[in-house]
Amino acid sequence: MTPASQPRTLQTIGEFGLIRELQKHCQTLHSDVIQGIGDDAALLRTSHKEALIASTDLAIEGVHFDLAFESFKDVGHRLAVANISDIAAMGGTPKYLLLALAIPPSYAVSDLRALYQGFKKPCQAHDISLVGGDTSSSKSGLFLCFTILGHVPPKQALTRQSAKVGDKVYVTGTLGDSKAGLQILQRQAKQQTSHADQPYERFLKKRHLRPTPRLAIGQHLSKDRLAHAAIDVSDGLSGDILHLCQASQVGVELWASHLPISRQCQTYTANHCPNPIDFALAGGEDYELLFTIPSRNQGKVSDLSRVLKTKMTCIGEIKPKSFGLRLKLKGGTSRNISRQSYDHFSKKRSKF
Repeated sequence: MTPASQPRTLQTIGEFGLIRELQKHCQTLHSDVIQGIGDDAALLRTSHKEALIASTDLAIEGVHFDLAFESFKDVGHRLAVANISDIAAMGGTPKYLLLALAIPPSYAVSDLRALYQGFKKPCQAHDISLVGGDTSSSKSGLFLCFTILGHVPPKQALTRQSAKVGDKVYVTGTLGDSKAGLQILQRQAKQQTSHADQPYERFLKKRHLRPTPRLAIGQHLSKDRLAHAAIDVSDGLSGDILHLCQASQVGVELWASHLPISRQCQTYTANHCPNPIDFALAGGEDYELLFTIPSRNQGKVSDLSRVLKTKMTCIGEIKPKSFGLRLKLKGGTSRNISRQSYDHFSKKRSKF
């Protein structure tokens, strides 16, 4: 069998190749579907004043989380934030959460209680109610499926599809912290020795285990019509800017010198990574917001940053599609941005 005639596998097409395949075969049958497969969440028109936002996330022990170095409470918190972040990226307000889980019968009731305590805290902070779900036994490990529902005025909803040439590209917070925190946790679990964490290690571990959803920022970007397009940084900057540009049919130039990297992450990468820029491009699960705005709104975004006391950094500019995806380096040279973020089906999969 020649290489060209070999059957394609999930490993060869990757996670996002699979999503594109699903898009081809899942026809939208209803006119009230504003946005279907291919964004942070689905948008479904319920009236001329309101659209339902619906998102679902699957989390599997050993793939998305590791109980060797995460508590059940940590797992619940982080997965709730991941779902809330999808609503934030659409500029919406989350309202309801459903949780389906499969759990080995040997797990303690106290473990399940801690899991629920973990996701209840961010949900209570944003007035989100758990309204249902399902339970099952599992023969191997813990499986979780979160479904979150929210709402947004249809004309205010942010998607990945509306970036315009000339837009400035912004990101909230800092990049790479969660990836660094995960690597610290993994290394300490393998060493099986206890030692006092350095302050930068404590900061980075917390950024991975207890991320913060940028809900208020997304709502202001939407309500005040500041942004054209948005996505949350869950797969990593290199992957998420690719998704946004593909959806909007545009190119981008990112500026390496502008990528926001925390002092703690810089300390970590100085000892463990030769290139902090590549680290920031590859790091996922920061749950920051990546968004594009017309240049005229830069002053308003600066004001919003001060009011909400959250860093928002201009890191690049949207270009024509023919420009491609480029990273401008110090000194003025540039290189292509390659997707370095996590892929569930890739041969290079290395999260755990």
